[in-house]
Amino acid sequence: MELVRWSDEHFEHMLRWATDPRMTTYVGDGQPWTPEYAEERHEQALRHWDEHGFGLHAVVEDGTVVGIAQLVTRGPGEIEIGYWVDPAHWGRGVATRIARRLKERALAIEDRMIAGHDAANIASGRVLQKIGMIRYRSVRWSERLQHGYVLHRGMSDTGLLRYSAFTNDPAGGNPAGVVLDATGLSDDEMLGIAAEVGYSETAFVLPRPGTREFDVRYFSPKAEVPFCGHATIATSVALAERIGDGPLTFHTPAGEITIETADGTASLTSVPTSTSPADPELVRQAMKALGYEEIGDGPVHVGFGGARHLLIPLKDREQLANLDYDFDALRDLMLAHDLTTVHLFWRESADLVHARDPFPVGGVVEDAATGAAAAAFGGYLRDLEGPQRFVISQGEDMGRPSRLEVDATREDRRVTVTGAAVIIP
Repeated sequence: MELVRWSDEHFEHMLRWATDPRMTTYVGDGQPWTPEYAEERHEQALRHWDEHGFGLHAVVEDGTVVGIAQLVTRGPGEIEIGYWVDPAHWGRGVATRIARRLKERALAIEDRMIAGHDAANIASGRVLQKIGMIRYRSVRWSERLQHGYVLHRGMSDTGLLRYSAFTNDPAGGNPAGVVLDATGLSDDEMLGIAAEVGYSETAFVLPRPGTREFDVRYFSPKAEVPFCGHATIATSVALAERIGDGPLTFHTPAGEITIETADGTASLTSVPTSTSPADPELVRQAMKALGYEEIGDGPVHVGFGGARHLLIPLKDREQLANLDYDFDALRDLMLAHDLTTVHLFWRESADLVHARDPFPVGGVVEDAATGAAAAAFGGYLRDLEGPQRFVISQGEDMGRPSRLEVDATREDRRVTVTGAAVIIP
């Protein structure tokens, strides 16, 4: 297959395709392609080549023109790609091969590549995902819903990765999105990607070349969060699979996080933890939103381990299993008090704790495994009872069992949380 510079000899193909309703639906603004409009597009293509040295190409296979492929400048450092395959040649992987060639050419010219497709054209979305592009927004343009995709030079060929943390089973644990090189993505694009993924958090990695140190940001579907434990575990395992086991350092909005990786597991050491008794009015309002008339023995604290969590003891396993709360009321209360999750727990024994973490501020009902809350909770128990190690079992009532190993024995008030992670096929 060749991508051949557009020339006058190719105009007849554009004119023929312009009569195909599938062309007018999915290419351009969705309006009918009159001969005059086809001529206008042809002239634009020729000018773009003269001005930029690239643009519209004829796709030639075995001497036959089978489609068009386009590279268009959209702004400083940015190229948009697009393609059209003659219906007579659909179903042979032609579109994917064109898109891969366009990707190679676009990222050889500029650092950032974008693309879009009509929401009804599901096949185009699959092609863009195959070449590693990440869907980050949906907009209405010319009365049509369009999905937008983005990719940056150096970004993982797989674009967006999906891992489940604190489990060895892709059907268990807490799923997280991972973008291994988010260089050049704007805040809005990261938030848009996290919203499209729909997991409680997606981690965006900005490598520090030549080191095992990374700047990492975390976004829920609704907002950026300063730190996320399960996404850190997922990201660490993903990195270790590519650069080898060993130490990693994440520079996060919450502070520096050190991680040790080995054999598909990661151990993160939190920033220094702290806890303090929760304000009685906060506790009263939280119990009302949660629908609880009573809770278990032990103080309710606000704990910090990179983010703030309300730590509430429950009276038995049944109370934990029957969680059913007022989503809007708890979300508003948490936003007012800068809380990331509410960590509900019941201690079966000194070394086994069952927990659930409502997460309405992130746009999801509940987290299946919450590493940051585990760190804060480890600090809470250490402050109350002294140094200790224990396991948190979380996600059972969601059908996504998770295992978090907590070590709260360090003298510097930091807590280590360990778990496995596995890619979601």
